[in-house]
Amino acid sequence: MSDKSKASDKFDKLVEGGDIIFYCLTPSENTFDVQISSANKNQVSFLTKVIRNCRLDLFKDIDLSKLILYMNKGEADSVVILSLKNDKRAILSGTELMKPENTIFSYFNNQLQPKYQGEKGINIIVYPPTDN
Repeated sequence: MSDKSKASDKFDKLVEGGDIIFYCLTPSENTFDVQISSANKNQVSFLTKVIRNCRLDLFKDIDLSKLILYMNKGEADSVVILSLKNDKRAILSGTELMKPENTIFSYFNNQLQPKYQGEKGINIIVYPPTDN
């Protein structure tokens, strides 16, 4: 069995119930969760649309192509929140840009579990466009 098949099997078990929940954060410190199904078949662009539709109060007038997602690769929630509090435009170390054309599975091929006790485990940092 190839490594890709093993990773796929792990992810399939994770989404066995059909849904997966991502915990998101914006630089303005809004935290929220979004729920999607069949994440291994969907592209990041789909996740961007779900995020926008989930939080129309934040993203209603924003062009989807300008909403940027970064995957949190393992920083504690408190570290991410404090870093963004200090600099709302900061691209944090320990994050990876999620390209719209890639599949969600290509970023989240393991279980989405908090790495630090007592935290939700922020998975995605959502950057709205900045006015320059």
